Amino acid sequence: MEILNSVFLPLLTGHLIADFWLQPDTWVQHKRENGWKSKKLILHAGLASILPVIFTFQLNLWWFFPVIFVLHFITDFFKSKLPDTIPAFLIDQLLHVAVLWVLAVFATDVKIAENAATFWLYSAGFVLITNPTGIFTGMFLNAVIPDKNKKNRHDISAWIGILERILILIFILAGQFAAIGFLIAAKSIFRFNDTREDGNIKAEYFLLGTLLSFTLAIVVELVINRLLKDIL
Repeated sequence: MEILNSVFLPLLTGHLIADFWLQPDTWVQHKRENGWKSKKLILHAGLASILPVIFTFQLNLWWFFPVIFVLHFITDFFKSKLPDTIPAFLIDQLLHVAVLWVLAVFATDVKIAENAATFWLYSAGFVLITNPTGIFTGMFLNAVIPDKNKKNRHDISAWIGILERILILIFILAGQFAAIGFLIAAKSIFRFNDTREDGNIKAEYFLLGTLLSFTLAIVVELVINRLLKDIL
């Protein structure tokens, strides 16, 4: 697949890191409150444009920076005006990724080596199963849990989810599928008392969140394995 040997994967990895690892919740709130005047929006758009370009290791692609900056700024400005929903989240990310895809495929003929493509594919997959998947899972649970005023996402739970998805990725890569079942059982045992206190409803949402988290991690790994066949 030609796109895998283009600079799309390093651009994508840089975007995911800047958009999720390097953007605190306080920046998101600042963008919502101040709109296009937000200094955090300018700073974030700068990081989201310069990091992908740096990851390409191509000095001649410097002009990608202003293009990505302007389009990322505009997209995030409009996103800040929308409610925090799954459709808004997905559309925002699809627009960002589409810009990178167009630049990588149609704006340059620069190619990366096979081993570099493999590295960037794993890197993008690793970042994807951390904060991005965690945010999506949290949005999904907030959408299906009736009590909208209840704080459903806690920092500790978020980190647990990130670590479990990383472990799943490692287990699949190592071919240790039985370990995934052990991980589910161990997590269920530790959380049993908490779910028992609030009855079946909390247990059901805990199970739903766990299964969704595991499913997304496995899907990401399956996609990576499929794309690796095209690279190799």
